[in-house]
Amino acid sequence: MSIQETLTLIAFLLAPAFFSLLGMGALGSPAIAFLAEISAKTRSKVFIDKYGQQTASMGLILIVALVLIYAATLGLTLFKFPHLLKSYLTPGSPFNNGIIAFGVFAISGLTYCLTWKKLRNSKGMHMVLGGVATLSAMTGLAIVIPAKLALNLSQDTPAAEATANAAILALPMSTMYALLVLSAAAALSLVYMIIRRNKDDFGRDYYNFSLRLAARWAVLPMIGFLGCQGWVFARLPENIKTIVLGTPLAYVWAGLTATGAVCAFIWIIFARSESPLRLKGLAFLTVGLFWLMHALNATLFVNFMTMM
Repeated sequence: MSIQETLTLIAFLLAPAFFSLLGMGALGSPAIAFLAEISAKTRSKVFIDKYGQQTASMGLILIVALVLIYAATLGLTLFKFPHLLKSYLTPGSPFNNGIIAFGVFAISGLTYCLTWKKLRNSKGMHMVLGGVATLSAMTGLAIVIPAKLALNLSQDTPAAEATANAAILALPMSTMYALLVLSAAAALSLVYMIIRRNKDDFGRDYYNFSLRLAARWAVLPMIGFLGCQGWVFARLPENIKTIVLGTPLAYVWAGLTATGAVCAFIWIIFARSESPLRLKGLAFLTVGLFWLMHALNATLFVNFMTMM
């Protein structure tokens, strides 16, 4: 693939990557809110609980959007590719199991986000909902990502070879995306709190604290995500490594790693700042860089599907 073709593919994937970023934020928001709720309970910190509530409010918006987009996608698939949808819904298939897991996530996640105030005096019950939403989201990713890999690879290779190739990348990619949804949710919560500050005026002290907290929770999984890049490369067959290093894909991989590292560096600045509200422009910058990084990541793995 030439540099021009690579740049064209990146540009083509920018729009899907944007909606995918929002989808990852939807999947990760209940988990971040759940972690905040547990942390607030164990540390008796009101600000952490308030941050969890705001993240849940953001999650409610994103989950509703995700459900609508998913329903529209299923409708389009039913209309244009009915045979493909049939294979997705076959009982016992990985995709069917994944759909069930994400269905459980949608119900438990929406209930969890909607009942933050109503179940304020029943924290145990509310945290169970958060735990179910978190577990079902991660389970759905663990099921669907290997299945999607196997499906994509089976288009051009025999089933046995496709299964073997999918197994090479399944674990590092599942881990990578599990970390990425957490980082995406925390990163988006930074921007959400800044946007909502005038309507949800909880005071400067709260926002200084919660912005630092969100930045810390965004940077930790991002570091794990960057580590997974090395894991993925190590798992690739030697011939694929040679192809990657000898094509513009090497620059794509270096670019996504560098972009992720810049995001992590900015979040560290946020986390250590005494006045993070003065850095709110950087919060929007990190979301833009995250979007670009996700598009580069998608470009890389679209090419992997054609090589393996």
